Amino acid sequence: MLPDFLNTTELNAVGGGVKNVLRILLSSDLQRQLWPLQIIFVILAIFFIWMTVYYSLKTSYWDNKFLGDAKNFLFPKFFERKNQTRRWQKIQDGLEKNHQDQWKLSLIDGAAFMDESLKSAGFGGANLEERLQKVTEEDLSNLTALKNAQKVCSDVVHDPNYHLTKSMAKDVIAQFGQALGELGVL
Repeated sequence: MLPDFLNTTELNAVGGGVKNVLRILLSSDLQRQLWPLQIIFVILAIFFIWMTVYYSLKTSYWDNKFLGDAKNFLFPKFFERKNQTRRWQKIQDGLEKNHQDQWKLSLIDGAAFMDESLKSAGFGGANLEERLQKVTEEDLSNLTALKNAQKVCSDVVHDPNYHLTKSMAKDVIAQFGQALGELGVL
């Protein structure tokens, strides 16, 4: 017995071929044979939906697309500090690796972070070295060590063969961390 929608005059005009194809596709015999395949496709669909939701939540897609502006408007300092803390953690994680190149990248990122923080704090200059010239001992207690740390970072950037030890890298990052703490960034 054909369903009611197959008994329409439009289908009768098209011909019996369409009716036959639909009869075969809707037959209970074929549906029973395709049941395992249907289960597999439902499981795959659920898996891909789960992957899409999981990875869209894991990345910053939704944050950037919809929520970023609202969060920054409603809670500007809280989310700014959270991002800065996350960035600082990535810099410190780079020091835990056993590769000199990773330490160098952490130093460069740390210097860039320090430069941006000094710029946000209102210290003028074109780069970190010039900004540090405008900072006083009252602003940052470790100014001398910070200038030495900036010198190491500058040497790392300008000399690809610069030999950097893990202890030197940790000391430089520690100086940046202390200064960022005094600035209220961390």
